[in-house]
Amino acid sequence: MSKPAKDRAEHRLDVGSRWTAWAAVSVSVLAVSSLGGGREAWAQTKPADDGARAKAEVVTPRPEPAAAAPPAVPTAASTAVNLPPQPATSAARTGAARRGPPVWRLEIVAPKPLDELLRNYLDLSRFQSQAQAASPTDADDGPDDATPTQASTRSQASSGVAPASAAATPKAATAPAPGGRGTVAATITPAQPNTAVPTRSLGDTSVISRSELRRLVAAAPDQARSLIEAEGYFTADIKVSLSEEVPGQPMVARLEVIPGPKASVRQVQMVFEGTLDERVSKGDPDAVALAARLDKEWALPQGAAFRQAQWSAAKNSALATLRAEGYPAAVWSGTAATVDATAQTARLYVVADSGPAFNYGPMRVEGLNYQPESAVLNVADFSPGEPYRESELLDFQERIQKLNLFESVFVSIDDNPAVAAATPVTVQVRELPLQQATFGVGVSSDTGPRVSLEHLHRLLWGKPWQAKSTVQLGRDESRLQTDLTSHPTPGRKRWLTSVLFAREIDDDDAVTLSQRFRFGQLDEDDKIERTTYVEYQRAKVSSKDGELLSDATALTGMRQYLWRDIDSQVLPTRGLTANVAVGPGYSFSKSDDNGVFGRAYGRLTWYKPLPGRWYATLRSEAGAVLAADKVGIPDTLLFRAGGDESVRGYGYRTLGDEQNGVTLGGRALLTGSVEVARPILAKLPELWGAVFLDVGDAAARWSDISLKKGYGVGVRYRSPVGPLRLDLAYGHDIREFRVHFSVGIAL
Repeated sequence: MSKPAKDRAEHRLDVGSRWTAWAAVSVSVLAVSSLGGGREAWAQTKPADDGARAKAEVVTPRPEPAAAAPPAVPTAASTAVNLPPQPATSAARTGAARRGPPVWRLEIVAPKPLDELLRNYLDLSRFQSQAQAASPTDADDGPDDATPTQASTRSQASSGVAPASAAATPKAATAPAPGGRGTVAATITPAQPNTAVPTRSLGDTSVISRSELRRLVAAAPDQARSLIEAEGYFTADIKVSLSEEVPGQPMVARLEVIPGPKASVRQVQMVFEGTLDERVSKGDPDAVALAARLDKEWALPQGAAFRQAQWSAAKNSALATLRAEGYPAAVWSGTAATVDATAQTARLYVVADSGPAFNYGPMRVEGLNYQPESAVLNVADFSPGEPYRESELLDFQERIQKLNLFESVFVSIDDNPAVAAATPVTVQVRELPLQQATFGVGVSSDTGPRVSLEHLHRLLWGKPWQAKSTVQLGRDESRLQTDLTSHPTPGRKRWLTSVLFAREIDDDDAVTLSQRFRFGQLDEDDKIERTTYVEYQRAKVSSKDGELLSDATALTGMRQYLWRDIDSQVLPTRGLTANVAVGPGYSFSKSDDNGVFGRAYGRLTWYKPLPGRWYATLRSEAGAVLAADKVGIPDTLLFRAGGDESVRGYGYRTLGDEQNGVTLGGRALLTGSVEVARPILAKLPELWGAVFLDVGDAAARWSDISLKKGYGVGVRYRSPVGPLRLDLAYGHDIREFRVHFSVGIAL
């Protein structure tokens, strides 16, 4: 839609910022608006002569003298107003006044959803709602034939029922009119004598005079036309009538709308001004790509139905894209929608002034008390002088939040065009407490009950390091662990140090004692985390009788990749996660031979939405240790299967290499899982039901693997901290049921 420079220059004469060429055209204005939503005021449409096309232009009609008014000509759009005659004499008017406020009801006959639109925004209908809300509830006893009670009802068959009028009582609701058009009505009867009536003050808004009622009815067609034109109907047939007043019966105000065909977009023309236009003219590839993207992503394309809401949304979306892609000072210098009411088509014109292109300037961090400024600056992946992109700023803000140093983070730029060459970047933070202690009590179907105490120091000894120490005591698992993590260094890298002492008791009462020391570096990207480390591990396994089953130590060098591309890290429903670790090592064994080995492990999880509000989760897992048969490997570097995150229906770590009635880790691992889930209750969408099938095994060799099956049903509660899962699984090979419950997801 954007033109070459020459055509663009010519077009500015027609639709430039001054819009001079449209200043003297026809008077059937539809809409001229700048950025913003809502229902803008619509200029009235003047019917065209027979055979001529009635077009909406950007001028306001000037009223002609009455003598010069042209004769009426038939058009597709028509309006009919039928009001009863007013009292001819002052005596008659006085008598009407003595009868008190009029008893009346409103009927709106229009297709859905126009009936609801008219009921919500038409003055005549809104008056009833306001009058009903303002009606007093106190009443005095006494006869009064002139003042009826007030109530209202809605038609059960139509969503577009207007509230009942003031001074009326509901009796019945009419059904929808034939042909799919809902009739908005409440049938009302006056109150009987000697009944309680509301007391009214002089300022009571629930009282409406006959003249005010006539005025509201007379104004209804113009209001209705403005509302439905905003929905894209420009040839509507609108009829309004008010029945004569008959004692004992309500007056009926009836509004009937036949909308006719809906207008569609015939042409869209987008023109650029400012730096973007200059760069497009010079063939700058980024500018050309941005202009093409704005053209392609325009939300109200040719052939689409024209509505004012979509017109505003399309402008907002295009301008937001332009501002996000390096032009934060961009504005619309002019926009217009020209409607041919006869042909039911709309032509859209937009002129975007991009303003200057912005580049990053100096960065300032506000709100720091303890933490060094480098903790923030080192996670930025842009430098002063580079082009501004909103997505980079949002990613930068998210990375700061993940540092676990700040309670709140807000990143912004100065969008003043005067500083576009080097716009300052401001980071506002609020720090978390320097130290934090957490006491926890929990239970797991894998390891049983446990208690834990965790301490976190966010600036250890005044240095840019975080220290997290954990003490956990449990029935089946206890551990003491300390992790040291540096603040990010330039290039978004961190140093890692970890020490772990653990004790585990398996279902066969075998006891595993292990120690681990690790040192390495974490390299973070937006989707991939790469960890490189060296590790010392020792594991000692004994039977319940104290017999030593395995005792080995290993020194390994590992490279681990964690890749995430999911819609949510807490409650994912779409995307992939992958965890891969590989590396060599050397083992020292007290019961077997020493030697070199290699270890590899991978886990892939796929989340996929399905039709019917179903969601699928597919998981596969594999691992292998390559070494000579006689080389002893620490049990903590071998593999086992079974449990909540493995093969449900089997105990935690119960699938492995069987030796003398005790399960040890195997050198081969293979598991897989298929699960489908969906919400159970419409009123509680967080509660899901699930069915699943798990298979897998771990063994000393690949040839020894015999896939065990587990299947069952479960429920999921999608809490803010992750899914709470409760499963009933059947272990097919052991013919036993087992309950599993856990919190969160495994990556």
